[in-house]
Amino acid sequence: MARHSVCKVADVAVGALTEVKVGRSPIVLSRLPSGEIRAVGGRCPHQGAALRFGCVSGTTGSDTPNELTYGCEGEILRCPWHGFEFSLRDGLPTTPDSESLTLRLRMYEVEVDGDEVVVVT
Repeated sequence: MARHSVCKVADVAVGALTEVKVGRSPIVLSRLPSGEIRAVGGRCPHQGAALRFGCVSGTTGSDTPNELTYGCEGEILRCPWHGFEFSLRDGLPTTPDSESLTLRLRMYEVEVDGDEVVVVT
């Protein structure tokens, strides 16, 4: 496994997307509200959109008519082309019954070494 120092910890903000390159491969970094930094492949598994143009949000849902609840704030990555949403925790799609979908984000291990973000490939 190769370790790649890709940026400073301060360059990765909560709720924002930061694109870095490992060789020619784009990788998108985001900091979760918990402070953890996540790294995912820079292309959407659906049709290859550049995820650096996506957005970080949460989920909405309801068990009661006329009432919405908001959850997973800052943990959902939405593709800029077709709005596919994926969890930054595990890379899985957020749609109900997502077990039947083969789409998932490519996740990379992230280590913090001093003030450097290191991606392990």
